[in-house]
Amino acid sequence: MKITVSKKEEVVIFRLKGRVIAPSTESVLETVEETLIRHASSPRLVFDFREVSQIDGAGLGTLMEIYAKIRPCGGKIAVINMNKHIRNIIIRTRLIAVLRCFKSEDAAVSALLQHR
Repeated sequence: MKITVSKKEEVVIFRLKGRVIAPSTESVLETVEETLIRHASSPRLVFDFREVSQIDGAGLGTLMEIYAKIRPCGGKIAVINMNKHIRNIIIRTRLIAVLRCFKSEDAAVSALLQHR
């Protein structure tokens, strides 16, 4: 799996490519943690799933672990560009209540910046 990190305004965008499954989820967590050290105390994170073909329980668990780390300091997470399969998994596992889903990067960035 490959991860590219960029920033738009005060929002950090993680573009994931490949399969978000064990054991590659460790690299996602490491990349996010390294990025958080250099960014805001109330992080706003977007995960772009445009090039993700598969996610498993470990991948979902990693997203929840990231959420649990940033929530106490007011952090927010959004996901964008999910294929139908990944969206269905997020809905069935009821993570839709935690992971805000958007159709575009601009919509996610705008929404995350509104809720400071």
